[in-house]
Amino acid sequence: MYLLENFLSDVFNIKSIIMALITVGLIAIMMVLTYMLAPRSTKLPRRYRLVIDLVEAGVVIGGVVLLRQTFWVLNAGNVLSWGYAIAQLMILLFSLYAMQNIAVTLVNLAMPVFFYGQALYMGASWQWWWLFALMLLVLVGVIGYISHHQALVLKSEWRFLGLQLLYGLAWCLIIWSVRPFRLFYIVNVLVIFIIYMWIIRFFVTRVNRVIAHFASLDQAANYDELTGVRNRANFDTTTVGVFGVYQRHPAMPITMAMFDIDHFKYFNDDYGHLAGDAVLKHVAQHFNQELLRQTNHGELFRYGGEEFVIIFENTEPLEAQRIVTAIRDTLQHEPVNLNGKKLNVTVSIGISALQTTDLNFDSWFKRVDHYLYLAKEAGRDRITVEGDTQKL
Repeated sequence: MYLLENFLSDVFNIKSIIMALITVGLIAIMMVLTYMLAPRSTKLPRRYRLVIDLVEAGVVIGGVVLLRQTFWVLNAGNVLSWGYAIAQLMILLFSLYAMQNIAVTLVNLAMPVFFYGQALYMGASWQWWWLFALMLLVLVGVIGYISHHQALVLKSEWRFLGLQLLYGLAWCLIIWSVRPFRLFYIVNVLVIFIIYMWIIRFFVTRVNRVIAHFASLDQAANYDELTGVRNRANFDTTTVGVFGVYQRHPAMPITMAMFDIDHFKYFNDDYGHLAGDAVLKHVAQHFNQELLRQTNHGELFRYGGEEFVIIFENTEPLEAQRIVTAIRDTLQHEPVNLNGKKLNVTVSIGISALQTTDLNFDSWFKRVDHYLYLAKEAGRDRITVEGDTQKL
C-alpha cells in the first residue's frame, strides 16, 4: 500500500497537474500543426516537404525540452519523476501517430539512445547494457511498425493496446537499466500511460478524419478528377492572385504556357474514349511530375478537354520555353501503352509573358491562346513564343 501511495503522490500532485496542462497544450499545438501542414505538404516539391518534416520534428524536440526544463524548475533541478516520464512518452508517441514523417520517427528512435547516453555521462552504471540493447530493439520494431501501419494501428483497438504496452514497457525497462526502481511501478505506469494514450487515440482518429475530409473536399473542388492536376476553377482563382501580384510587382516576370494534345480526336475515334482518357491522364501526369522536378515556379492546370495551361511565376518566356520543350522531349520517349500498343503523343504550345499593356487577364490569355493557334496552324508539334513559331 505504501508503494502505491508513494507512486500516486508522485504522479498526482500540483506539479504533475501543471505538467499535464503543459503536455495537453503541446499536444494541441502538434494537432493544429498537423491539421495545417498535412494537406499542403503532399502537394509541395520534395525539398519543401523535407523542410516541413524538419519543422515538425523540431516542434517535438522543443516540446520534450520544454517539459524537461519545466519539471527541472518545479523540482529544484530534479527530473526523476514518473509524472515527467509519462508526459514525455505521451509527446513522443503522439507525434509518431499524428505527424507521420521520417524526421519525427528518427526523433523517437534517437530519444532512448540520448537518454541512455546522458545517464551514463551522469554516472549511471552500464551493468544492464544488454537490457537496454534488447529494449531498444523492441522500440525500433514498435516505432517502425507504427510508422508504416499508422492507420491500421489506430483502427484496431487490440493492436493499439498491444503496441502501447510494448512501447511503454520497453521505455520503463530502459529507465530501469540505468536508474533501478521497484518493478511494481511498471504496472502503474503502464495503466496510466494506456489510459492517457487511449484518450489521445480518440482525438488523433478524429483529427485524421477531419484532415481526410477537407483533403477530399479540396481535391474535388480544385483538382481534375481524371488527370489529378489542378482544374479550371482552380485556374480562375489562381490567375486572379497572379494578376494582382504582377500589378504590385511589375518587374517580376510571369509567363503562361498553353499546350494542346495534337490530333486528340484521332485517339478517341480510332481507339475509343477510354484510350482518350488514358492519353489525357498520361500527358497530364507526365507534365506535372517533370514540372515539379525541373522548377519550383510552375503550376499546371487542365483548362478543358485536351487543353492545359502552365503558369510560371518569376520566369521569362525563354526559360519557360526551355522547360516545356524539355518536358515535351521526355514525353516522346514515354508513349502511352494501350493493350500492347504504343501511342506516341505530340503537343502544340503557345507561350507569352504578362505585359504592362495587358489591362486585364483576358488580354493576356487571348494572346497565349492565339500563339497556340499559330503553332497548330503551322502543322502541329510546334511551339510559338511571343509570336515566333518553331518546330519542336
